[in-house]
Amino acid sequence: MSSNLIPIKAFLGKYYSELLYSADQEKYKNTGLDAFFEQRFYIQNNKAQMIVDPLVSGLVISVVGNEIFVSKELYDHPGIVVTNSLESKNLTLNPRSLYNPETFQTVAYLICQNHTTFQIIGEIDEPIYIKYKSDFETFYNSVIIFNINNNLDVEIVEEFESNGALNSVTNYILNPGATLNLTTFYQNNISALSLCYRNIITHENSNFNHVLFGKGSANIIDENRLHTASGVEAEFLGIVNSDNRDFHSILYIEPLVQDYTVSVDYRNVKSGRSDVTFFPVILGQALDRESATISVMEITLEEIPFEKQEEEIKIFLADIIDRAILNRMIGVQRFYDNKTRFLYFL
Repeated sequence: MSSNLIPIKAFLGKYYSELLYSADQEKYKNTGLDAFFEQRFYIQNNKAQMIVDPLVSGLVISVVGNEIFVSKELYDHPGIVVTNSLESKNLTLNPRSLYNPETFQTVAYLICQNHTTFQIIGEIDEPIYIKYKSDFETFYNSVIIFNINNNLDVEIVEEFESNGALNSVTNYILNPGATLNLTTFYQNNISALSLCYRNIITHENSNFNHVLFGKGSANIIDENRLHTASGVEAEFLGIVNSDNRDFHSILYIEPLVQDYTVSVDYRNVKSGRSDVTFFPVILGQALDRESATISVMEITLEEIPFEKQEEEIKIFLADIIDRAILNRMIGVQRFYDNKTRFLYFL
């Protein structure tokens, strides 16, 4: 594979200059994103495709850049409709039209021409697992859309396992009265790079709840953009174990109305040379408004006597750990295995 490695700078061509400018935005400063352009990777150039995998049990989606593997159980579920942009009758739609240099991760729209939509139209009695993967020396990009119908309650578990460079754009659309409980686990190789962008579009009286379990790697930029409507309630909880590596969180809130509530509570465990940051923006609003509360706290291992580290970290993280549960009873073992694996550092 090494003979096929391409500098990202050369691959981007005419888009390089504006993406270089994008990386210089305030929200990406001190993330090291600008160093990405000189790196060399294998870029997927195979035909974009979605594959139904009959060998996988449960409601599982595996995203390997251009290739989307969907379990037969999920594909056949009466409450889920799976469509693929390559199968769309609207041939006039330009996949690149959604690219926006203000959000670096939307480079995925330039590279990945295949957008897969999962329309949730009925009740689902177990969580949906979506795993994003990249191999060594690769730069994989993907675009996924979840559209949740009115008044439905859905649980989704994201798993990131990167060994190279992974870039994902996931659009979560919550129609009126819908609820999404989302959990994210990062288990990257320490030398890997992950760029994750969640575009969360809410409608009236919908609820979005996110719990992040972030393990640092060479670099992770986890970015959320929340579009709030009337009566929307959103909560972001996070635990970042830097593991002597880097992890950067970004939250953009775009209020469409005044009557919404957003609560953020992130707890960072820093060690060694790690760089862990949180960058919040509420467009058109001050950060201290009552409807949006943001709390980011951190604890540094080297500042705690070794014999007290485990006890103090457990106390520091306890309330978030206790709240990280699933409401479903079926198909939950994978979630709790992920949680146990992440908390092994305690």
